[in-house]
Amino acid sequence: MTIIDADRTAIDSLVAPTPFPGSFAVSYLRVSTKEQAEKGGQAEGFSIPAQREANQRKADQLGATIIEEFVDAGESARKADRPELMRMIQYVAKHKTNYCIVHKVDRLARNRADDVTIHLALKDAGVTLVSATENIDETPSGMLLHGIMSSIAEFYSRNLATEVVKGLSQKAAQGGTVTKAPIGYRNVGVRDEFGREVRTVEIDEERAPLVRWAFQVFASGDWTTSQLHQELVARGLTTAASPRRPSRPIVKSSVHRMLTNPYYKGSVRYQGVTYAGAHEAIVPNEVWD
Repeated sequence: MTIIDADRTAIDSLVAPTPFPGSFAVSYLRVSTKEQAEKGGQAEGFSIPAQREANQRKADQLGATIIEEFVDAGESARKADRPELMRMIQYVAKHKTNYCIVHKVDRLARNRADDVTIHLALKDAGVTLVSATENIDETPSGMLLHGIMSSIAEFYSRNLATEVVKGLSQKAAQGGTVTKAPIGYRNVGVRDEFGREVRTVEIDEERAPLVRWAFQVFASGDWTTSQLHQELVARGLTTAASPRRPSRPIVKSSVHRMLTNPYYKGSVRYQGVTYAGAHEAIVPNEVWD
């Protein structure tokens, strides 16, 4: 063992939780999006099974038995009202629990306010928060590291959100569609000259004629949105099916959104700014106006 290794081992021993053989633990696992949950979380770098294994190894090191597991699959850490997180806090308040094991601090929260609230709820229940990959505990050194990691998680979350908005703003400025295409259009993938898939939007030939008709008759001033909704349902206007949701008749609120959406006249609106869209318009400007 080198001097550096020896120093690192000494530091780890100062901040690592003290094992209590025969103690009990709960394990909390999370991935952020539904897509990551369906793919096992691989897109985020640590799948639910990988987190489970790491948490179990940590429990073994602590001499603790994991008595309950809580999994928020497809839940963002930017919100604290995750169903399994809430259930876990209620559980430890009623059952003797020594540790709450997470893979990383950012699995629990990605802002300091929520991190403090969750940590205090666990502490009030007599539970020590433990990370499978970070040396955090109730010692001064462990609390310092916890605060640093929590702040880093918040910075990452906020910076990522800023970068996403920046990227979508640039796409909208170039006429790109930044959201799911509205009824009457379809999101599709096409291949460019290099064989790469490019996401774009095309007119839905099945639904576009009904959308065009709706704008034309509403422009006459003789129809209310309620009457138009009833007629569109009677004519068979439905939402597009998705892997999770079957096609269904359009609802009244969708008719209002449709009639006030400049996308149909060839414009893209994002963050309060309207740009000329790259997609084909369904409705002429004078009709939409």
